[in-house]
Amino acid sequence: MSKRQSSLMSFFTKTPKSEKPETEIEKKKEPIVNVKEKAEEKKVLKRSNSQTVSSPVKTPRTATKRARVVLSSSEGEDDDDEDFEMKDAEAAQESSEESEGDENASDDCEVTYESTPQTTPKNTPKRNKKLTKVLSETPKSVKASAIGKVRRVIPEGEEVSMAVVEEKIEKIMEGEWERKKNVDKGGSKKKEEEEPTERFDHESLDWLKPDKIRDASKRPMSDPEYDPKTLWVPPDFHLKQTPGHRQWWTIKSQHFDTIILFKVGKFYETYHMDAVEVVRALNIAFMRGSYAHAGFPEHAASKFADQLMNHGYKVARVEQTETPQMLEERNQKAKSKDKVVRREVCRVTSNGTRTYGVLDGVDLGSETSTLDPTAKHLLAIKEFHNTETGKSTYGVCMIDTTTAHIRVGQFEDDDYRSQLRTLLANVIVVQTLVERSSMSVSTKSIINGILFSVPIEHLLPKKQFLTAEDCVRDLSKDDYFGSEVSGWPDVLKLMLDDSSVLPKPSSKWQLALSAFGAIVWYLRDSLIDVDMLSMRNITLYDSNNSKPEKIDQEDDKVDWKGKHLILDGTVLENLNIVPNGRDSHLTSLYYVLNKCSTPFGRRLLRSWLLQPTCDPTTLRLRQEAIKWMISSDAESFFSTSIATLKKIPDLDRLLQKIHTIGLKYRSEKHPDSRAIFFDTIKTNQKKIGELLAAIDGFKLCNKLRKEYQTVQQEGEGCELLDELLGNEQQVEEVDENIYYFEKMFDRTTALKDGKIVPNAGCDDEYDQATAKVKEALSELNAYKDRIAKKYSCSIKFVDSGKVKYLLEMPENTKVSSDFELKSRRKGFIRYSTPDSEELVAALDIAEKEKSKLGDDATRRVFEQFGHKNPIWLETVQLVSKFDVLTSLATFSKSSPFDMTMPEFDFESAKPYLIVEKGLHPCLALQSRNEFTQTTSFIANSTTMGQTEAAVMLLTGPNMGGKSTLMRQTAVLAILAHMGCMVPAFSMRLTPIDRIFTRIGANDRIMCGESTFFIELKETDIMLKNATKHSLLLVDELGRGTSTFDGTAIASAVLQKIADDLVCRTFFSTHYHSICDSFTNHPNIRLAHMKCVVDKENNEDPTMEDVTFLYELESGICPKSYGFYAAKLAGIDQNVVRDAYAESNKFASNLIIDPKIRHLVECARDDNFDVTKLKEMIEAI
Repeated sequence: MSKRQSSLMSFFTKTPKSEKPETEIEKKKEPIVNVKEKAEEKKVLKRSNSQTVSSPVKTPRTATKRARVVLSSSEGEDDDDEDFEMKDAEAAQESSEESEGDENASDDCEVTYESTPQTTPKNTPKRNKKLTKVLSETPKSVKASAIGKVRRVIPEGEEVSMAVVEEKIEKIMEGEWERKKNVDKGGSKKKEEEEPTERFDHESLDWLKPDKIRDASKRPMSDPEYDPKTLWVPPDFHLKQTPGHRQWWTIKSQHFDTIILFKVGKFYETYHMDAVEVVRALNIAFMRGSYAHAGFPEHAASKFADQLMNHGYKVARVEQTETPQMLEERNQKAKSKDKVVRREVCRVTSNGTRTYGVLDGVDLGSETSTLDPTAKHLLAIKEFHNTETGKSTYGVCMIDTTTAHIRVGQFEDDDYRSQLRTLLANVIVVQTLVERSSMSVSTKSIINGILFSVPIEHLLPKKQFLTAEDCVRDLSKDDYFGSEVSGWPDVLKLMLDDSSVLPKPSSKWQLALSAFGAIVWYLRDSLIDVDMLSMRNITLYDSNNSKPEKIDQEDDKVDWKGKHLILDGTVLENLNIVPNGRDSHLTSLYYVLNKCSTPFGRRLLRSWLLQPTCDPTTLRLRQEAIKWMISSDAESFFSTSIATLKKIPDLDRLLQKIHTIGLKYRSEKHPDSRAIFFDTIKTNQKKIGELLAAIDGFKLCNKLRKEYQTVQQEGEGCELLDELLGNEQQVEEVDENIYYFEKMFDRTTALKDGKIVPNAGCDDEYDQATAKVKEALSELNAYKDRIAKKYSCSIKFVDSGKVKYLLEMPENTKVSSDFELKSRRKGFIRYSTPDSEELVAALDIAEKEKSKLGDDATRRVFEQFGHKNPIWLETVQLVSKFDVLTSLATFSKSSPFDMTMPEFDFESAKPYLIVEKGLHPCLALQSRNEFTQTTSFIANSTTMGQTEAAVMLLTGPNMGGKSTLMRQTAVLAILAHMGCMVPAFSMRLTPIDRIFTRIGANDRIMCGESTFFIELKETDIMLKNATKHSLLLVDELGRGTSTFDGTAIASAVLQKIADDLVCRTFFSTHYHSICDSFTNHPNIRLAHMKCVVDKENNEDPTMEDVTFLYELESGICPKSYGFYAAKLAGIDQNVVRDAYAESNKFASNLIIDPKIRHLVECARDDNFDVTKLKEMIEAI
């Protein structure tokens, strides 16, 4: 064993004390081993292709053995560069390879007792083929008895064939059967003694029991200040650990809630409780030994870490930050005896802090990337609850770490937390931060209900969830924004106190800045705080809950400039605007509209859908652009532009990655700058590849712009596209920057070498360093020439060992005493002089400076690219808008239905909405027959306002299409406010400020809300917030309670809407008595969904057949035909008949006058005399 290997062997192990030579142990064969005898022996941790080492943790005599049988049969050799802690690392490779079956198979022949077969791994260089055989035919009882009883079967080094393996396994099984019988005869007590309850060493540690766990300050879980991130490790236990495990426990004690991926050589290892979770989540195998241990190779880390995060875990990547040589030098300087290299946590990643960096194995530069383009957020919420009013004010901050886009804001909410619900519906939240013990019960129930599957971390007040003052103080640090407020992002300057000289939070934004502080602290804990904040991509979150303002109080005209159509969380869910997890994403409006070609375009389309515009100018420009793009004049440009867009990578995310790589902070202060990676060339090649992909992506953006400018010069185009693509100055600016970076270095060489060497004239510092090297070399050569001329001989420079630039002269040359002999060869002597040594020293300094700058040249290129981010981001924003417009145009152009551009009326003081032969854009496509090119979906016309009343009281049979018509009208209105064409013959409307929905019946158990409570709360929000410019959809209000209560509530709500709000409203009901009450109301129109009834029977409803026509018509539907719906549902006909009879009884009981009740009973009797019946009616 080399000195280097032996010095590192004790990282996780102690020197074994074997009683017999290893060769004797290997030759000895014991097909059956007594458990008691085996337990008395010292247990040995075996790793593939490694020498025998002892377990890093002392093994108890009663420790249970592993459930695998490993037969080592290879004599493979390790790579020379794998001697750095490889004895432990190769076993980690084995664990991952057994489950994955990939190309990194180790040199084992292995027999595993499992119920499912494994795939056979492939061959790879420098490793033999690994053969895994699963004995699936073995009886389960036999497998169970073998678990934990069998150890090494075949001596190490012996050649093994499968026939030998199977023969030995059969012998083991036979022995196990006999031993099992003996154990059973001995009684259960003996069995309990032999099989301890603890499987691994850490499970027997008392201080790791759930009720004994303490944080680093020894606080129990019941303590309000308990910090779940830390763990108290007893000092005496810590000291007993091997150096490697002591290092692991130190890191684990600071990241107790995180899976530690502990770098050992070329492998990431997990230990103890982490290993148990990793094996369970990743389905990989444990390593041999009494302590839990599993791992995988460096190149597989990104895949496995991603899987762990998908299971909800946080993952810490711990890297080696020095080499064995550096360790040795440190020990010599400090006169210490450290046995393990330094390791540091270089990254803590969770669902909310993914960045898709180079080490994450994601190639953003590929146009075929399958990465989900959706923006996913880490959200922090700070609440101030007013106990008197029951209302709350919220400060929120959210970040998409893949683009470093931060949004921060503050808003006052109602008692139903409508704006908070809308926020949670609008933003895809994958992780939430809240302040411990500060949330009101209502807020907590909403967060737990809506974000029930999202990890929620409760941060400690002040310490982790920062106050506004602490947040501003942190932001003033030099690594963030500095103490000079003038250089801060505009949004943060808005939240500061103007009257204060020093940065101080404004009293109006205390909650928002506190939430921002929580995000900053969490990013710092994840070691990406500078990466994110230095992008300075911070915007204000606007709850968008303001109502449109009137221009003129007399004629009620409204200023719609800059306003948006408000869609709250209830609307988004009920109308299925974006995928909501409940309905099929195929029927969502986003899915139907999404024809975008770029990932950043898809993100913007979702934003447009969530906040449709009411701005007259914006709507006009979008409509004009779509009309031109689907015209024949734009056909050529339209097709070529889509082809170009599809080649553009995710520039938004690439800019964040490039910015991070270029940060000087990361190269000097971040732990990753000290980390030792074994495949740095490949990693650097990926970095450079993504930089080149970004450059090529912006070249494509400019190509797109130039194609449009050609069209523009021909007199075509439109105003909006002129703004997005036609700005020549922007094109020239981007072209200049692209040219600058392309001439800076040779891309082919850089990709090949994984290193950027700047061309002359592109990097001033590097050019100066190169010049100094040339100058030093010139002076050295001049000195050599002077000496050669002085002594009249031929002289050349040679190197001897570490000494460079020695003067090699003929041995017969007589020199002065200044010449010091260094070495000689036949006929020549090599000298140095004080002058030459001084010149060589100057050259050495210059070369080191050049080398240093050369090593940093790659980073500086990325840094310079990042300095141009304002230009790049502006280009991305413009192209993303164009991409969304192409998506809307493609939807409009490719639709199989008649499409029309909606006409907005911004002058009318009285709101109206008129749709002629409209279709639901999603459902009509779903019901379309591709063979016949027809759809079964029925078009309907709707008029609200102008010639008809604004409120429509809608009745009709169950399943007759009432809810579909209501949803259809609302979805068409949303499409119209996006500036898009709609599937209808024509559509005219005044702008809608907000849509409200009360549709469907569902409870929210997690929020403690019943079905009827939700109905009433949604109704309450309507009545309090709706204006005459709103659109209301009220579907069967009151069905969650008794008939009398439901009818009364529905009637009162309809009265309020018709008398006070007078806004465009669909109000559907099955309470027909309501229709009688509002027959003559001037603001209410009675309508119903048509149907045809065949075989109508007043005695037996099961004989009736109802045909739904799904057409809207004026008037009242006589009844709801609920018994026909029961028949369609398959309810037994006798049950339906009995129900009908009970219905008649209920109807009769509603008639209070006994004479009228008697009259009804007589009328139902077929044998009753008609003349007598007439007399009874006349008498009444």
